[in-house]
Amino acid sequence: MGEWYGKKIINEVINPKTSKAWAMADVPKLWKAKTQKWLDEYVNNE
Repeated sequence: MGEWYGKKIINEVINPKTSKAWAMADVPKLWKAKTQKWLDEYVNNE
């Protein structure tokens, strides 16, 4: 799920609940650490 949320953030997918692009603040608490880890790895591998 970390990758799933990470891709939404990177691709600026619109969050239907906020009508704005996904941000870390929108990620459920359960998945924040895994999402941040995935984003860190993705950025470092680019």
